[in-house]
Amino acid sequence: MRACHQSLADRDNVRWASFTLALLCGLLSVSAARAEGLADGEIPIGRPVGQIRFKGNVKVEGAAMARVLRERIGNRETCPVCDARDPQTGGLRKINCVRASTVGEPLDLCSVREDLKVLWRMGSFDDVAVEVDEGTDGLVLSYVVREKRTVRKIYVAGNSEVGLDKINETLDLKRDTIYDPSKVKRNAEKIRELYVEKGFFLADVRSEVKVHSPTQLDVYFYVDERAKVEVRKIGFIGNFHATDAELRSVMGTQEGNWLGFLTSAGTYREDAFERDTLLITAFYYDRGYVTAKVGKPQIEMSADKRFLYLVIPIEEGEVYTIGNLDFKGELIRPREDLLRGLSTKPGEKFNRTKLSGDIIAINDLYKNLGYANVNVTPETKVDPDKRTVDLVFDLQQGKKVYFERINIRGNSKTRDKVIRRELKISEGDLFSQRLLDLSKNRVQALGFFEKVEVSTKAGSNDERVVVNLEVTERPTGTFQIGAGFSSFENFIGQAQVAQNNLFGRGTTLQLSAQISSLRQFFSVNYTDPYFLDTRITFAFSAYNQLLYYRDFTRTARGGDLTWGYLFGDYLRLLGTYRLEWVQVGQVGANAQLSGFGSIQQVAGGTLHNLYRKGWTSAIRGSLVYDSRNDRMFPTYGQFHLLSAEIADKYLGSEIDYVRLTGTLRFYRPIWGPFVFRLRGETGMVFSRDASGVPIYERFFLGGINSIRGYRLFTLGPRIQIQNALEPDSFIRTFSVGANWQVFMNSEIEFMILPAVNIKGVVFFDAGNGYNLEDKYCSSQSANANLPDAFNPCIKYPTLQNLRYSVGFGFRWFSPIGPLRFEWGIPLNKAPDEESIVFEFTIGNFF
Repeated sequence: MRACHQSLADRDNVRWASFTLALLCGLLSVSAARAEGLADGEIPIGRPVGQIRFKGNVKVEGAAMARVLRERIGNRETCPVCDARDPQTGGLRKINCVRASTVGEPLDLCSVREDLKVLWRMGSFDDVAVEVDEGTDGLVLSYVVREKRTVRKIYVAGNSEVGLDKINETLDLKRDTIYDPSKVKRNAEKIRELYVEKGFFLADVRSEVKVHSPTQLDVYFYVDERAKVEVRKIGFIGNFHATDAELRSVMGTQEGNWLGFLTSAGTYREDAFERDTLLITAFYYDRGYVTAKVGKPQIEMSADKRFLYLVIPIEEGEVYTIGNLDFKGELIRPREDLLRGLSTKPGEKFNRTKLSGDIIAINDLYKNLGYANVNVTPETKVDPDKRTVDLVFDLQQGKKVYFERINIRGNSKTRDKVIRRELKISEGDLFSQRLLDLSKNRVQALGFFEKVEVSTKAGSNDERVVVNLEVTERPTGTFQIGAGFSSFENFIGQAQVAQNNLFGRGTTLQLSAQISSLRQFFSVNYTDPYFLDTRITFAFSAYNQLLYYRDFTRTARGGDLTWGYLFGDYLRLLGTYRLEWVQVGQVGANAQLSGFGSIQQVAGGTLHNLYRKGWTSAIRGSLVYDSRNDRMFPTYGQFHLLSAEIADKYLGSEIDYVRLTGTLRFYRPIWGPFVFRLRGETGMVFSRDASGVPIYERFFLGGINSIRGYRLFTLGPRIQIQNALEPDSFIRTFSVGANWQVFMNSEIEFMILPAVNIKGVVFFDAGNGYNLEDKYCSSQSANANLPDAFNPCIKYPTLQNLRYSVGFGFRWFSPIGPLRFEWGIPLNKAPDEESIVFEFTIGNFF
C-alpha cells in the first residue's frame, strides 16, 4: 500500500495538506470508539459501506460534495492499480479505482484515495481526511474537511487622491469569497496601476491579511500615494527631418499642462508609451523612412520626484520611394485596371497608411463579389542602394461564398423581424462585405442598441459562411420629470413618458408635456415606420399648444394623421392631414392697445387681418431622405426634407395659405474627434386671400435654434405701429414676421470629456427673413430709422442684407436630456443689438 501512495504522489505532484498517516500508507484508521468485531489495526477492506458522511463543512454543502463524487463515476483517468480484498474469497486482487465510494458497495482504498483527490480539487478546503467507523448497517465512511477561510471585509487606507468608489470599480476581490493570496496580490497591483494612470508614478500599494475568526479574515490594502509625477518635457534625439512638435502630436503621452486635471496630459504609463513607439514609427513610415527605429526612452526624474523628463532616441535612416508595382495570383480584373485603382503610385515616397488603404480596397473588391476568404499579401523587396521598395500584391481569391445562416443574438426585447428588415443580406445570397457593413450600420441607426457587432464563421462547408449579429440593447423606454432654466425660456418644466421600441416592434409612443415662459405644450405621438410589416409608414399625433412670441401668442389645439412609403433604403414619401383650431392674443407693450383693430401701421392700414383666428385644415406632402448613422447623435450621413402644405377653403379651412419648405443637413467626420455639420433651410409662405398670411404662420428668426448671436425672434421684417384711436400715441416697433426665410448653420463639434460626454462646438451662422408682400411697403420712408436688415421692403436675400454670426459653446448629454450652452457673436449687428449673446437650452439642434 505504501508503494501505491508513492506512485500517486510522483505522478500528480500534489501537495496533500494533512491526510491522516494511515491513509497515506494505505491503512485506514479506525475511530477511537471501535465497534465490536474489529480488532486493533485491522483494515476493513472489502466490507460494505453502510453510510457516507461529511464533517467540518460549514459553507460548502454536503450535497454539493456528494454530487462531485458522483460525477467522478466513469472517469477512466484512474489512480495506479492497487490491492483490494475480494469480499467473497477474502484474498487480495488488483483493481483500478474507477468508481466512487458508494453505500452498499465494498470499501476499496483506491476509490477512497480518488474521492479525496476530487474533494481536494474543489479548491474550498485547506485539509481533507477520511475516517472509518463501524455502524449498524456497515462501515461509516466520513470525509473530514477543514474549509479555507473566506474574505469577510476589504479595507483600503491611505487613499486621498483617488476615490474609494473608483478603487472599488477596479477590484475584482469580493467579500464572502475564498481567500486566494495570489488574487490579493493581483488586486494590490491593480490599485497601483490605477494610481499610475492618474499620474502617481511612484505610488506603492501593499496588502495585509488579518484573521477575524477560524473561518473568516479581513484584507487590508495600504496605499502610499506619494507625490504625483508629471511628464514635464518630452524631447527627441536624432530627429533631423521631423520637429519635436510633429512627433509629440502623434503621441498619446503628452506634456503636462493647465488642463491636466481634466485630461490625461502629463501622465506617463509604460504600456501607453509602447503604443507611442509604434505611432512614431508609423509617422516615419508614412514619410518614406522604412528603416526608422525608435529606441527606449531615457527617463530622468527631478530632485523633488515631481517631474519626469523623457528623451526618445530615433534613427531615421533614408527616405525610400515606391519602385515597381505589380499583381500576381488570381486576378478578377485586368492588371492595368487594378493598378489604376491603387492610391500608391511608382516614384512617390513610401507611405504605409496608403498601402494599408490599398490592401483594404483590394480586399473589399473581392469580398463584394463573393470571395469572402480572399487573401491579399503584399510582398516587398527593399533595395538599399536605390532606396526603393518594390511591391507585388499576391492575390488568392478562394471559392465564392454564400450566406448560410444569419444568427441574431442579444435581443431579449426587440423582435427578430425588427432587426432583419434592416438587413441588406439574406440566407442564400452571395457574400458581400459592402452589404454586410451596410446592414450593421442600418441596425445601429435604429437607436435601440448600445452596440452592434457583426462576425462571420465557417459554415457547413468552405462555400458557406454563418453571420452572427450580436446586439446589446439599450433602455428605450423613458420616464422623465425634470426642471431647469433656459436663457430665453427662463424656467422650464417637462415630463415625458416615451417608448421608442414599443413591445419590441420598433414603433414609438410618446406622451410629453412642457411648460416654460415661452410655451405650454402637451402632446401624444405614435409612429410605426413599418405598418403591418410593410414599407408603409403610419403616424398620428394630438396636441394642445401655447406659444409666446414677442408681440403675440398662438394657441393651437388639434392633431394630424400621416401615411407614407419607404422607397429603397433612405427615401420616404409622406402625406399628412392636419386639423387644428388657432387663436392669437397680444402680449408685451402691444397688449396695452385696445384690441387688434386698433393696431395700425404708421404707413397706414390696420393689422387686424394678421390676427384672424379659426380652423386650419391642411394637407402636406413631404419627401424625406435620411442616411444618418445615428438618429440621435449623427456623425456621418445626410438628412434632407422637402415639403409643401396647403390650407384651403375647399378642405374646410378658414385660413388660406401655401407653405413650401426645404431643409438640407450634412454630417461628416473631419479628423479625430472633429465632426463637421452643415444645415441649410429655406421656407416660403403665401396666401391667395387678400388679407395675406396670418401672423402665426409666418417666420420669425433669431435665437439658439435658428441664427445664433441674435436674440430670439429679433430678425426679419419690422414695421412701426401706433394706436389707430390715438393718432398722437407712442410709436412702437413691431415684428411682422417674414413670409420667406433663408438661413444656414455650420459647425464643428468635438469631444472634450468622454467620461461625462461633454462636447465643444464652434459655429458660423448666416440668414434672415424677408417680405414679399407689398402691403407693408407703402411708405418705406416711415421705416428709415430701422436697420436695412429689418426693413420689410427687402424682398430678396443678398450678401449685404444677410445677418452673420460666429461663436462657440459646450454640449452635455445629461440625465434630463441634451443641454446646449452657446455664445454667439453677431458680425453685422444693429446699433441696438448686443455684442455677444449667451443662450442655453434643452434639446438637439442638428
